Amino acid sequence: MKKRYVFLGLLILIGAGGYYFVNSIEAIVKNLVYKYGSQITGTEVNLQGFNLSLTSGEGSIRGLTVGNPKNYKSANLIDLGGVTVKVDLKSLATDTIIINEIRVDKPVITYEMLSLTQNNIKQLLDNISQNTASAEKDEVAQAAEAKTANATTEDKAAAKKVIIKLVSINEGALKAITPLQKDEATLDVRLPAITLRDIGESKKGESIASSISKILTKILNTASETVIKNNLGDLKNVAKENLENVVGGVKNKIKDFGIFGK
Repeated sequence: MKKRYVFLGLLILIGAGGYYFVNSIEAIVKNLVYKYGSQITGTEVNLQGFNLSLTSGEGSIRGLTVGNPKNYKSANLIDLGGVTVKVDLKSLATDTIIINEIRVDKPVITYEMLSLTQNNIKQLLDNISQNTASAEKDEVAQAAEAKTANATTEDKAAAKKVIIKLVSINEGALKAITPLQKDEATLDVRLPAITLRDIGESKKGESIASSISKILTKILNTASETVIKNNLGDLKNVAKENLENVVGGVKNKIKDFGIFGK
């Protein structure tokens, strides 16, 4: 009888430990994605929730968004919709976490133009290019804290590398807000399927910051190519329209001053 209670007690302890372990991972993932995602993009990156099964290694991410740079009307440039992940659970105890798959379904990319030379996709790509090295440097510094006595669980997580075997992004939509439409109406087109394979495989592990950078860069480059292919940012027509507005404005000013008569 005593053995039975001891066994039940062990099961409860294991279950409680597993619950704490999973909750700890979920909190760490949210913090790291927010921290390095925001640092890389220079905008607000939010993650509402992350759930991971301790038995199957399957999980889901909710509310993952990448905010727009300043001066754009839409709150978010990227809304990643439904995200599912498959993690090699055994790898969680090693220095390199293996993610077998990240699947993104029905993401929405919102493209906006401020001028002939300014749009939010280009600006975010520029931010990522400029900020990734700095984010990686900070990650290395945080990882170094993992070796100290005051190391936090998050420090230890930052010290880990990741290998992502497959990233698949499907049924995405691109919403374009350009000066060509009256009242800045939107145009919607389908985003091509996106696939990335073996991130970090050749290096036997990639930093979290670098992995986020590679995935976002691929998404944004695909979105940019889609804009060009579908003439959503027809700069020639925009330039013509702007020039006509300028000329028209000058003519009106001349009339107002009465230089050439009315």
